[in-house]
Amino acid sequence: MFDMQSIKQEIKIEGFNSIYYFEFGKDFSHTPERHDFWEMVYVDKGRINAIADGVGCVLEQGQAIFHEPMEIHAHISDKRVANNMMVVSFTTKSEAMEFFKGKTFTFDKTSKTLLSLFLEEARNVLGEVPGDYNNKDNLQFLPNVFGGSQLLQCYFTELLIRLIRSGSLLGEEVLANKKSRDIASNSISELITEYMKSNIYSNLSLKELCSHFMIGKTQFCKIFQENIGQSPMDYYAELRINEAKKLLRERNDSVAQIADKLGYSSIHTFSRAFKKAVGFSPTAYLQSIL
Repeated sequence: MFDMQSIKQEIKIEGFNSIYYFEFGKDFSHTPERHDFWEMVYVDKGRINAIADGVGCVLEQGQAIFHEPMEIHAHISDKRVANNMMVVSFTTKSEAMEFFKGKTFTFDKTSKTLLSLFLEEARNVLGEVPGDYNNKDNLQFLPNVFGGSQLLQCYFTELLIRLIRSGSLLGEEVLANKKSRDIASNSISELITEYMKSNIYSNLSLKELCSHFMIGKTQFCKIFQENIGQSPMDYYAELRINEAKKLLRERNDSVAQIADKLGYSSIHTFSRAFKKAVGFSPTAYLQSIL
């Protein structure tokens, strides 16, 4: 009599890998990344472009996307508005998670309430929710908060169940069409140029760039050429020559020192590259501006 009815766990969250709440300016971006756990990105304010395996979409305020394990993804602000983002990464092996692949979700009032409760409990159990993108420290739950991590699991599991039950009501498939691929292509090209500009002194190779952005050489060059109008290495060489011209005008370093700063193998290699781009040698350029 009254035999126990066991609970079927359609979704079982084994643990959380990271919990962030970011307040970014309108120029935020990060290079593509991938990892062996799930990640939810929710836009609490503003608008971002989300890129996943070469397909892009625009996430407005109140919308979220889930990235499956080992999916290459990136997020880029649209340069017009600042944005706040909540990022939760978690580990689960539940087959029901297949539902979240390749979809975006517009949260309703109940979904937002559950996420708000989750964030409140995260602050309670962590002391402070990290807001620095470069902070990659492991989560440390406070030991004296009774049931904290379990409550996080409950709130987040309920959120996932509600999203699955809503079906197409809250979820929308991200289609791999020209528009979505253009969003991805334009955004990735923007990331590449920003990375080049911040690494002018690193003497980057095409192989290093492809590895950093997790894109094959042929596809990398095609994306860059179509969006920027130059080959990636020609663009990077032009950036470095323009930096060399600036350093020459400042007159703080010799030609040999500038060549060394910019990572050229020798002053002769630098001089040949400079003359090819500018039309005369670094010394002649220096004399002309003096």
